[in-house]
Amino acid sequence: MAPRASAELMARLTDQARRDNGLAIADLLGNRGRSGLSLTLLALSAAAMVPLPGPFGLVFGSCLMMVAVQMLVGRQRLALPGFIGRRRLPLPVVEAIMATSQPWIARFETRMRAGRLKCLTGGLARFGLSWLVLAMAFLIALPIPFGNTLPALAVILIALALANRDGLVVLSALAMTAVAGAASYGLLLVAGSLLGFGA
Repeated sequence: MAPRASAELMARLTDQARRDNGLAIADLLGNRGRSGLSLTLLALSAAAMVPLPGPFGLVFGSCLMMVAVQMLVGRQRLALPGFIGRRRLPLPVVEAIMATSQPWIARFETRMRAGRLKCLTGGLARFGLSWLVLAMAFLIALPIPFGNTLPALAVILIALALANRDGLVVLSALAMTAVAGAASYGLLLVAGSLLGFGA
């Protein structure tokens, strides 16, 4: 994938949303192959990372879980059920997502190097990373206050690592999944305590 391809895709999605006054979730699905898969993961996880009012965490987490399952079975062309794919994101939501995530993704992507630690970007590694995407997607779907950001960031790192075949970023993604899991567990304990479950 060419440098900055992910950031450029996000810019195109923003332009499309402005033309159509919104964006269908199906429009976040990438094309066939490794790059399409990576761009799909990136678009969905970037959307999940931004704290938005409403059940967006459940929606994007569920979409990511469906994508992860398709990754596990080796599907090259991704799909979502029609009732989910047709769900539209309002233009202000799309602009908030892109304004928050696009600049730093563009900067990060220019520092990536294809071919680093190639053993971490092959087919077996992709299978293992699919399980991590599934786990992070489950955390995103949970109604944990402020619980979306770190799991979504972990998926973004996985998407960028796969797109650019950079094993060093895979290691960063592994570390981020551990941090996200620990943070989510802590937030669940705090929420349970506040609700009286720990009494």
